[in-house]
Amino acid sequence: MSDPFHQFGLGKWIHDNGELGFKPIKAKRWGTHFGVHFTPIIFFFIPVYLIFDGPLFLLYLQVIFVGLSAIPLYYIAKNIFKEKITPFIIVIVYLFFRQLLLGLMHDIHMEMYFPLFLFSSYYFIAIKKRPFLFFSFITLALFIKEDIAMYIFFFGIFLFFKLKEKKYGFVTSIYSLLFFVLAMGIIIPFFRSQVGAEGSYVYDHFGGNLIQIIENILVHPGVLFESVNMEFFLTKFSNIILPLLLLPFFSIYIILAFPPLFVAIMSKNPQHYSFGIHYSATLLPFIFLSLTYGLKNVKDFFQKIKMGKFIKLFLVILILLLFINLANSNFWRIVKPSKYKALKDYKHVAKIIDQIPRKASVAALSSLIPHIPKRKNIYMLPETGEAEFILVHSGINLWPYKEEEFLNFLNRIENEKRYSRIYQHGDVKLFKKRR
Repeated sequence: MSDPFHQFGLGKWIHDNGELGFKPIKAKRWGTHFGVHFTPIIFFFIPVYLIFDGPLFLLYLQVIFVGLSAIPLYYIAKNIFKEKITPFIIVIVYLFFRQLLLGLMHDIHMEMYFPLFLFSSYYFIAIKKRPFLFFSFITLALFIKEDIAMYIFFFGIFLFFKLKEKKYGFVTSIYSLLFFVLAMGIIIPFFRSQVGAEGSYVYDHFGGNLIQIIENILVHPGVLFESVNMEFFLTKFSNIILPLLLLPFFSIYIILAFPPLFVAIMSKNPQHYSFGIHYSATLLPFIFLSLTYGLKNVKDFFQKIKMGKFIKLFLVILILLLFINLANSNFWRIVKPSKYKALKDYKHVAKIIDQIPRKASVAALSSLIPHIPKRKNIYMLPETGEAEFILVHSGINLWPYKEEEFLNFLNRIENEKRYSRIYQHGDVKLFKKRR
């Protein structure tokens, strides 16, 4: 459960004369992922991960779960539209949707499992009336990450008023509220501690801890819009909603999208409020529920006025919806075979990693860390800590370094007496601490 990343995501970078430094945030227990996020769903992966060790297994699993999420969406749409063509088009648009594919092409994030669990929970309460399966998927959704509890809370309220599922809607909201308080107020130490690195935490403009954040949102709601480039936010949101022909707005289900939109606006992280990488994953299931029911309302309107040409217009809308999203999809770029070729020196890197003793401490670039499991300590450069080995590869993603900063770091390591280079093959170098 070690987590070398989040301190970098929320700390303060220092760029000084071509050198990259870092001032970590002053929060307790940064060494564990559960110090920042509450994602107990990862425990379900451990038995299989013992067999299929490494990051590629997690990437494949993520793709499988996203693909499976199309199944409950299809059956939801099939229950609404008796003909086969409309549910089929909705599912194709979903699977080819640009934001969904972008989330898959970044790295591994538990939020990508949310569409499967949300669609499934809705299917089993709204259509099948199976409370046990409904709460099973609600629980799995809550296990994804602490902020999911907010969306499930309002989802329960929606079930209470819209679907008239008063008992299950009420229990869902109370269940998620208790889960949220437990996760944010007790389990995660980060939200109980005062943030120490000024300007680093993505919600620190509301306060240093959970109580301050809630209080300031209620008392000073205008702060919501002070840290966000609203033009940028609206542009990115338009990139999601316009390819769907604004159809989600034709359904009351669109209000389910407001909580994740609210959380995105709260953040001062541009990737968050622009729904970059995986940050749209919590929004998409609500958008596609809204799309499905929006299409149903448009079709009912056309049938109500009993004019044949309007029924034909509905077919035109379906065709436009399909072709606009296929054209807008990121799929045509990501299927290029060149994107899935291993680096030419992959075998050499793997061989080097195998030679690093299991009891040793290693510092490496962020791109290499997922490939270095089961070592005593793993540091992400520029942090080296007490690492006995430093592994670098100048031919891959150098984040968080700029190229000049990385070259300066290499020169310093080469010239210092602390480490000696014990292996080099092309762009790959391994340094070992001198005794």
